[in-house]
Amino acid sequence: MIFNEISFHDSKILKVIENLDGQIIDFFIDFPTDWENNIFEQKILRFENVTFYSLEEIPFVGLPTILDIINLEQTSHDYSALQDNFFVIRNKVKIETNSGSRIVEFSDCRML
Repeated sequence: MIFNEISFHDSKILKVIENLDGQIIDFFIDFPTDWENNIFEQKILRFENVTFYSLEEIPFVGLPTILDIINLEQTSHDYSALQDNFFVIRNKVKIETNSGSRIVEFSDCRML
């Protein structure tokens, strides 16, 4: 999973857009590409096939900064009895920020 390969620590969340029709949540982030020289690039952290999104943050001045993304759970569902070769892997992560946390349950995630 992307969270095991990439550290999102110190990424600032610029905005979050929900596409309810496509079950997509896009986190627009300022992602640190060179910590030593304080260089950031704007990226999109895209969660696809989202079935749950919870925001538990306090009122905060400024942009929330990601401290850690923790894998909470990974489950698999076999729907082959309903449709041929229909197998779904569900992931659940907790995004800890300096103002609280967000939980996302999804099937796929990638950085654009």
